[in-house]
Amino acid sequence: MKGFLRVWQELDIKDIEQYLIVIGELSAECFACKKIGIDSKSVTCPNCGVGFKYIGFRRKVEPHYLRQVKERLPFIVFIDFDDLKKIIGKSDARKLLDL
Repeated sequence: MKGFLRVWQELDIKDIEQYLIVIGELSAECFACKKIGIDSKSVTCPNCGVGFKYIGFRRKVEPHYLRQVKERLPFIVFIDFDDLKKIIGKSDARKLLDL
């Protein structure tokens, strides 16, 4: 039996920021160039041309949707977008304090 489980793994945040597609309610966003309105099934950003390696979600997703995405994009790595936002927020705060 297979299923999707959250696994914590140390990853390069800069790499994620460069190659991330964020899926929202109606469309997606390229995290690298901030282009919005991208088709959630896109493999590359139509604006900057980056190939997506990571995918995050602004909403709760069901396992059947994750399976569909993984079948279509077997190379993609799922990330917890809330975790990424927290890490980036902490990093930005440290930069402000180091001024």
